[in-house]
Amino acid sequence: MFESYKNNRLKKICLIYTGGTIGMTKDGKGVLRPPDNPEDFTKIAPEINEIAEVDFVALMNKDSTNIVPSDWTAMAQAVYDRRNDGYAGFVIAHGTDTMHFSSSALAFALGPGLSFPVVFTGAQTTPAIAHGDARINLVRAIKVAQEDFAEVVISFGDYVFRGCRTQKKDEKRFDAFESPAIYPIADITEKILRYPIARSRSDSDVTNEINLIPDYADGVIQVGLIPGLKPDLLIPLIENPECKGVVLQSFGAGNVPDDGIYAFGDFIRRAVSYNKPVVITSQFPANSTLETHYAPGVAAVEAGALATGNMTSAAATVKFRWVLARVEKEIQENIISTNNKLSRIKDLMGEVYVREMD
Repeated sequence: MFESYKNNRLKKICLIYTGGTIGMTKDGKGVLRPPDNPEDFTKIAPEINEIAEVDFVALMNKDSTNIVPSDWTAMAQAVYDRRNDGYAGFVIAHGTDTMHFSSSALAFALGPGLSFPVVFTGAQTTPAIAHGDARINLVRAIKVAQEDFAEVVISFGDYVFRGCRTQKKDEKRFDAFESPAIYPIADITEKILRYPIARSRSDSDVTNEINLIPDYADGVIQVGLIPGLKPDLLIPLIENPECKGVVLQSFGAGNVPDDGIYAFGDFIRRAVSYNKPVVITSQFPANSTLETHYAPGVAAVEAGALATGNMTSAAATVKFRWVLARVEKEIQENIISTNNKLSRIKDLMGEVYVREMD
């Protein structure tokens, strides 16, 4: 598997297009929109054909604001279906707004058996901006996809980041992403300077077999906490049968209000009594909920909420959807009972699958 490219003059790369600013054009009113013909995308950087043999797949044509979990499934399936076609790696062109969600989703879907690079990239400017980053990010991503990586990554600007440890930090600057809990796994210079924390094709835990698990649950509600938010206002949300779980985006180190009418303890306990799990992420960079000794954070966990370690908020939310889908399937197949649902979710959320947390 993935050996044939070693004998070619140029390595084979599969370029999967999903949309985003990197391929957008302006309409007559000056509004940025996806191109009418995605097949024109590769024309923004014809030099990619000098560094790789590129096969182009127009999978979808979306502003990443409109990406939904079923699109994550389609992306993962597209990679999986082509895994034995002799590609050195895959590049996925994607919008920046939700790229970190999609890269996290594919990391979980493709799992620890992934033995080649899946490289997300995008741009802060359209290809029409001569000094912009659309062309160069695409060229660099094609180069990164030929390197000794065995994981889902984001190639953006001067860095390569682990896909499930990354978050967007800026809407305009060309260094749009960061990895707050770990360093980038490579620097992009004349050569790709890969660091030991990156997973390589030769890592001992790489089995060359992907156990594809590409499903994500619907019905997850995320609430960003603000001072003075009364949890009673949110009760109708968890009573809605469409709701399957709640993400509380907390203050600081996983802290959730625990005083008076603003206390969230009863809200968490009620959600748990409905068999609807509650996970806690942070409004701040990863590491925030790794460990808290503050009473408000401890009280939330004691009420039944699940902390998310030092995952990014995006990775924690995606993992939560992924775990929920797995547990729902296990219940349907009578592998576990409904009574064991919450404990099973807690166990799976606490396991480290693709180095998404320490």
